[in-house]
Amino acid sequence: MGALSRSLSRALPRSMSGQLLALWLLATLVAHLIAVVVVNGWRADNASVHPLSARTIETRIVSAYRAAARSKAPSTLLADISLPESHFALADEPAARPARMDEQEAALARSLRARLDLPAALPLDVRLAQVDTRQASLDTELLPGWLSKTFSGHAAWALDVDVAFPDGTWLRSRHWPSMMPAHWDRVLTFSLLVGTVPTTLIAILFGQRIMRPLRMLTEASRRVSRGETVVLPEPAGPEGLREITQAFNDMQRSLNRFVGGRTRMIAAIGHDLRTPLTSLRIRAELVDDDELREAMIGTLDEMAIIVDETLRFARDDVRQEPTQAVRFAALVAEVVDSQRFHGRDIDLHDAIGDDRIYRCRPVHLKRALSNLIENAARYGRVRVDVSADAAAHMLRIEIDDAGPGIDPDQLEQVFEPFARLDAARCRDNAGAGEGAGPGSGAGLGLGLAIARSCIRAHGGDVALANRAEGGLRATVELPA
Repeated sequence: MGALSRSLSRALPRSMSGQLLALWLLATLVAHLIAVVVVNGWRADNASVHPLSARTIETRIVSAYRAAARSKAPSTLLADISLPESHFALADEPAARPARMDEQEAALARSLRARLDLPAALPLDVRLAQVDTRQASLDTELLPGWLSKTFSGHAAWALDVDVAFPDGTWLRSRHWPSMMPAHWDRVLTFSLLVGTVPTTLIAILFGQRIMRPLRMLTEASRRVSRGETVVLPEPAGPEGLREITQAFNDMQRSLNRFVGGRTRMIAAIGHDLRTPLTSLRIRAELVDDDELREAMIGTLDEMAIIVDETLRFARDDVRQEPTQAVRFAALVAEVVDSQRFHGRDIDLHDAIGDDRIYRCRPVHLKRALSNLIENAARYGRVRVDVSADAAAHMLRIEIDDAGPGIDPDQLEQVFEPFARLDAARCRDNAGAGEGAGPGSGAGLGLGLAIARSCIRAHGGDVALANRAEGGLRATVELPA
């Protein structure tokens, strides 16, 4: 069952609307197949002539009998009115008479006798039997439809009716009636061809009606992952879609309130810390021990920088910089030029060109890239590669440095706020801070935390990896 489910999943289209349409068509075909099997099983036990076909044959026999009785050339008349599915002839004797007619044959005989108003003395024989169409003079195109031909092969039902004239001659006729199960050939064909087409069109239109708000929801989710605020209008579709849209809007409002509250709380705490830090700095200046005074002032200065960085990050987030459409390559080039202006050696390799438009909060994104490139530049030349992954719908920036790398166990740890590497891993970077490369935790340990926060606010992520040839690589991926 699992293998069948997997095979069906691979065979179905990838889009939701395509799958709905494919499943609708499959269900319709299966329903008709079940009907065919049921009707064929019924046909094996029931050879009933369809009532409409029986009435048509009776009318033809009554007309032929009365016309022949009044005609001076009955044989010629009967030949002229014969049809491929109803053949009439005049004979001196009937065909082999059945020993006994079954219930269906007797019912047809009684109906004909009543319509012809035949006296009881005139015989009337009805025989219903299967014949081989290859031995019968019959245009096979006149046989019942595809269902009977498929399951019956060359066999068909023939209705032979012999009616005696008062002068002793016989009206002999052979008919090819539409059997009750064969009647379903036309019903199934009509249902399959005529019924499926309009319902399929309705299914397509309904699928598009469902998918339109879902596509809007998908695009809105991508924009929210980039830090935008999106309010979806209430769709005009089914109630379930309206509920999903309302839940999305409610979720976004709750998320904005939660994040905004947390950010404002951090900003308030950072702001309140400034006053006691200033007071401590003044008191530290009054310490007589020079060595102790310098140590205390250094620690207070470091704490002040931490507070300033925290306030700057919180202030930028609270402002909620509006999302803009920018040229992605130009944005990266602007960051690189700014770093070069400060004397850093950076090689930029752009593989996407100047025409790629990207929606982002440019100040936040440039700040994240600046932090990564600035940390990488502590080790000399930096290489920045910009590319696009069409299959994954991602924009990728790779920042390589020439440093000693980082212990693999700490590649994630360095993204934590205020994280630092131990001194043993910093000895190769004497005079260059406390870390080792983009993930070094250099300075106060906020650079990488801020960079990852900004990038994740755009729906992307940043990861570190040691290069085989030496150094560290920071890989930034952003949804295209």
